[in-house]
Amino acid sequence: MRGLLAILAVAASLPAAALSLEDFRDPQDGRFDTSRFLLDLNGFLPLPFIITEPAIGYGGGAALLFFDRNAPPPGAAAREGRFVPPDITAAGGMATENGTRGGFAGHLGFSSDGNWRYVGAVARTSLNLSWFGADFLPGAGSAGRDYNLDADLLVADVRRRIPGTDWMAGLRYVRADTQSRFDLGRPAEVPQRSLDVAIGGLALVAEYDDRDSIFTPGSGKRITAYVHDFAPRWGGDQSFRLYKAAVNAFASPRRDLVLGGRLDWRGSSGNTPFYALPFVELRGIPALRYQGEQAAVAEVEARWNLDGRWSAVGFGGAGRAAGPEEGLGSAKTRWAGGVGIRYFLARAMGLHVGVDVARGPEEGAFYIVMGSAWR
Repeated sequence: MRGLLAILAVAASLPAAALSLEDFRDPQDGRFDTSRFLLDLNGFLPLPFIITEPAIGYGGGAALLFFDRNAPPPGAAAREGRFVPPDITAAGGMATENGTRGGFAGHLGFSSDGNWRYVGAVARTSLNLSWFGADFLPGAGSAGRDYNLDADLLVADVRRRIPGTDWMAGLRYVRADTQSRFDLGRPAEVPQRSLDVAIGGLALVAEYDDRDSIFTPGSGKRITAYVHDFAPRWGGDQSFRLYKAAVNAFASPRRDLVLGGRLDWRGSSGNTPFYALPFVELRGIPALRYQGEQAAVAEVEARWNLDGRWSAVGFGGAGRAAGPEEGLGSAKTRWAGGVGIRYFLARAMGLHVGVDVARGPEEGAFYIVMGSAWR
């Protein structure tokens, strides 16, 4: 343990003797907690992580994270007494067993009064994926066609709270230069124009958020809606639109139980690149496995508090992907579900971390979860 403290002290730019076991002990229950190190010592935290997404295979990476506490302005209290999340700066890289590689850097920031939120991120990735065909096409669900997707990505997002409410509104800009190559030649249903394309789009975003934590909520809800317009006027090569309407809700009917529900709909129109089509996003189903011009999922989750720090999780859900003619009402339903375990890592931020094991229609998978599994 002393060796670990020395490593964390170096990361926080502190003398080794400046950290002690007490810095990782929660004053409320005396158990291991990282709140003080992350929020008060203002150091870079080296964070190795495991990648468990079935779509790109197992792998890992490392990131440097910097948490900066947002204190209320002098003489002012936090809005309605709520905790303002810390600013988070991160940079890192990753690799997986199937040859996927990537690097990223980004910043999530909040104004000290909680009224502004902004995100900036850049990434360079080389993803080895499989195209299974849009779920409404003949032959969908058969063996996938392997392809490589290289992308240079830029994301910028800024939102402002509507005074006196829990609603925020803002703009998001996305720019990506992409190149795609299929191992055995381009499938007939993939347009040539989708292989080498620059996309640029501006979104109008509205969000309602009264959750008690942006990391692992125990109560409240988040409602998100956007229309994302991609077009040459925003720096892209072709025109299409992506849509989203989603709600995540949490409640605690008893002290040791948190129940959650999620409804999520995505849509697309125009010349949407094949890799950007909406897909069924559920634990237990690989990303991009079931795609369509629209996709919807419903999922429920329960988290049982076992002893104040450890919790058990159970979850299950269903999703559909549909084409322009059949609609979601007649699309095939895919089911997935599983169980997990959580540890309450940072009380001040409401942050839980853990592992989920899930099963979908074809295979099982496990996931490392930091915060909520719902984005």
